[in-house]
Order: sequence, then C-alpha cells, then structure tokens
Amino acid sequence: MKAISLYREKIDLKDVFSKLGLYLNPKFWNYSPLFDVKIETPHYILKTANNLDQVFEAFKLRHQVFLGYEGADENSSYDYDEFDNICDHLIIIDKSSGDVCGTYRILSSLKSSRFYSETEFGLTDFLQTPGVKMELGRACIDELHRNGAVIDLLWKGIAQYAHLMNARYLFGCSSVKTLDYTQARSLYDFLICHNHHSDDFKIRSHGVFEVDILEHSNYDLSGGEIKSLMPSLLRSYLSAGARVYGYPAIDREFKCFDFFTVLDLENVSSSFKRRYFKNY
Repeated sequence: MKAISLYREKIDLKDVFSKLGLYLNPKFWNYSPLFDVKIETPHYILKTANNLDQVFEAFKLRHQVFLGYEGADENSSYDYDEFDNICDHLIIIDKSSGDVCGTYRILSSLKSSRFYSETEFGLTDFLQTPGVKMELGRACIDELHRNGAVIDLLWKGIAQYAHLMNARYLFGCSSVKTLDYTQARSLYDFLICHNHHSDDFKIRSHGVFEVDILEHSNYDLSGGEIKSLMPSLLRSYLSAGARVYGYPAIDREFKCFDFFTVLDLENVSSSFKRRYFKNY
C-alpha cells in the first residue's frame, strides 16, 4: 500500500471521510487543542497536533499499528472513532523525515463527560470521584521508533499536559494482545498477587466486551512469559504507581483484552515523580 504523507500531498479530508461514510463533528474541521504542549529533543518533536493534517497523520499511524496494511487502500487507512472529535492528540515527529511516528490521544473531563473507556466498562463510581480526570488512549509508536527515548518523551508530554489541566487521575484501557482467556486470567492473578490490582470502583466490563474472567482457568506464568505478555506501556504505568481495577474486557475487533488502568497523580512512584511529575 502506498503511504500518504499529508505534509507532502494535500488530500481533501472531507471528501475522504464522506466516501468512507464516517461522521466528523462540524466543529472538528476547526480543530485546535485545548492545551499546547511542545518538547524537542535532537531527534524528535513531541507536540499537541494543532492542525488537521497532523491529526490525520496520527489516524493513519494508528491504522498501520493496530490493523496493518492488509486489505486497506490509501483512502481507507485511518483509525478513527466518534471520540476523536473531542480529543487532543499528542504526536511525535521524526525530525529526520518529518513523519508522525508516535501518537497518544487525550480526553479531558474539562471538555467531556463521556469517555471511550465507558464503551467497555461501567465507570459510575470512578467518574463520580472528585478530581479532574484525563483519559489516555490509542497509544501507538511506529515499530522503527520503539525505543526508550520515545517512551520517555511520551511520558514528559503526558506530564506536561496533566499539569496544564491540573489533572488528578490519568486513566484508560491497557490493551494486552491476546484472546486467550487462560492468559488473561493468569495476568489478572499476577496483578493481584503483586499488589497492582484494586476493586475499589467495582469496575466490570459490559455489553459485547463482557467477560467473567474468574470463570476461566489459569496457570502460573513465568517471569519471562509475563514480560512477553504484558505490553511495555502497562509495565510503565505500573512502575509509575498505577493500578488495574476490576475485571478486564475482551475486544475482539482489536484482538486483545483491555485492563482498566488508573494512575492517581497524588500517589506517583518516587522515581516517576522525580523524572516527570515534579509539579505534583
């Protein structure tokens, strides 16, 4: 498939989405971020996308990472859902090519009372808890740029954005790439055993995402198996002091189990606080 860079070839984005039958809120065509973040390193620039070309580059990267190129054509290779209309989008630009090589979307409780995570989980108790909330989702990095420098840059961008909106909680779905119920149950038990799990908010999956993980058998995963199964992003959250809440959800479309994850910024680990969250 031909990869299109919106920086180099101008595309009629309205026409593309109209042909795909996708709805974009009219306000989206005047997109601007709620907060501006920008951090530059010798090789990368992290920033909030501030125009539609950059946002659609992020949609394209998400499609490539989550769904791949197979069966796609140049006009359908966008990962997009209804929540993108109201999100800000952190992007990482490779300075050598000008391409977007990483992205993370942010939905603030200052801007919305609806969140993507609610499509999979019942969040009533959590959302009623006092404090500004910041939902993180659709995290992806091009496979050629999956290195410590890029992960570090994403955390710095998240921390800067959280400070600007005075957030108390960061939350979202941590996706584990498996549809194996036994593996999901084993990871769930591992999180409980290592004090990375809580049931305080009575989080349960619902609808087509519902699964009672306790109905499924488990087996003891070795340290290497856990490391292989658990995505680096979830490991990073846990190192920051986050916990996984309730039971996971199954997402058959994206071929994964989602674990609802919350980081209380008043209880960040000392190492992350020194490195990223000095203002908390």
